[in-house]
Amino acid sequence: MLRPVSVITVTNGGYFFVRLLVEKVREFIGRREYEIVAVDRGSKDGTLEWLKEQPDVVVLKKRQWGRRHDHGEAAELGVKKARHEAIALLDSDAHPMEADWLDRTVDKLDGRRRLAGAKFTDKHEGNPHGWYIHPHFMTFLKSDLGELIILRKVRGHATDTGEEATIRVLAAGLEIIACPLDFCAKFAVGHPRVPTVSGGVFHAWYVTRLFKETATVDRETGGAVTRENYMHPLQELLRKTYRLNY
Repeated sequence: MLRPVSVITVTNGGYFFVRLLVEKVREFIGRREYEIVAVDRGSKDGTLEWLKEQPDVVVLKKRQWGRRHDHGEAAELGVKKARHEAIALLDSDAHPMEADWLDRTVDKLDGRRRLAGAKFTDKHEGNPHGWYIHPHFMTFLKSDLGELIILRKVRGHATDTGEEATIRVLAAGLEIIACPLDFCAKFAVGHPRVPTVSGGVFHAWYVTRLFKETATVDRETGGAVTRENYMHPLQELLRKTYRLNY
């Protein structure tokens, strides 16, 4: 019997990518029981209204406080409200694109393997390993939340959102299934490193931030990632490839 799964995502606008996530989860969920839990933090572009109309989506609301990120806290709320023990956390600008995305992650979790997902390599002061499972695609067990699995930042800027989970699982002597992070040539729009695919899951990167922090992303990437030269061409390529009408 296939393991039932709760797919968790945090939304704050980005209708196109959120709808794509929901539709692709449906396409690649297989015959297992599932739900999609969307924690909305103030969407004002029709995202919230569309999500509320979807029979397989549970919508939760978490107020956005000023400029605080709080993405991890919102994700933790979604996990707490989930019906199923197996959790698949997806960023709102990610979506499954291969049929075995849960076979090689969620379905391999057991007594020793407590975390699976996209392996992201980066050196952060609070993480001695130099890599971690990035929360754009992270799978784990609900019962581990609060002990092994922490999604919020607890070390300030020394670690990223969700990075604490990798640190704690390894510190407990347990195992992680780390899926390599590769450039997704299928949806290349001119940038040499993004978008990516890992474990059968596509991730646009930067898109969510482009909705809210356009100038910051432009400055951080030296103009290499903007709405005009990255997000809009990527949307058009996704529309054409998937034959979308939105």
